[in-house]
Amino acid sequence: MGHHHWKQVISKNTDRTIFSRTTIGLFTRCEPDPTNKVERCFPNMYPAINSGCLGTTISNRYTCLARALNATCGCDFLPSTKGIAACAIIAAVFLGIAIILLFIHSIKTTETRTIGLCLSFLPLLLLLLAFLFILTALILVGTYLSRDVMQLLRTNSDNNWGDLRQRAKDVADIRIGWASGLEIIALVFTFFSFILYSIFVFRLGRTE
Repeated sequence: MGHHHWKQVISKNTDRTIFSRTTIGLFTRCEPDPTNKVERCFPNMYPAINSGCLGTTISNRYTCLARALNATCGCDFLPSTKGIAACAIIAAVFLGIAIILLFIHSIKTTETRTIGLCLSFLPLLLLLLAFLFILTALILVGTYLSRDVMQLLRTNSDNNWGDLRQRAKDVADIRIGWASGLEIIALVFTFFSFILYSIFVFRLGRTE
């Protein structure tokens, strides 16, 4: 989740001076440094384009390295990034709790009927919630795939989002990275775990 390969941005220009090969994560974004031939990473934060930022010289690529411009014009993560991070964290917590409860339930110890029902159905509910939160995170990734590039291209509060979206498509090829691919794999495994455990609870559990 914390890796910077959720999105991959490749410039469509032959000289690749705009974005080069930029990788974007939830909390960091990285781009190659042509001078030192290394990868340079910095927080994936952007200046808030508001009245406090008017008249301020802003380079959306590097201005937020200091994390703050001035008292009225600060830097922050995008709302979409916060939403994706929140969904991923909540899903991870639910999956962790579900695994712990499944392990406890697998231990053959004496338990009351109420505790047995809780240990049977609570992991099922947690798996379902984890699946929904992972799915929501992936939907947000796809829906706001070009939002980071749009924010990098944005220079003032007068920019139209529709125009920025078209400019992003014109200057860069934006794809999901392998970190998003791992999230898709987690979604598939969570779905099958939910189905198999549902069969166990509602079919095999009745025979006991």
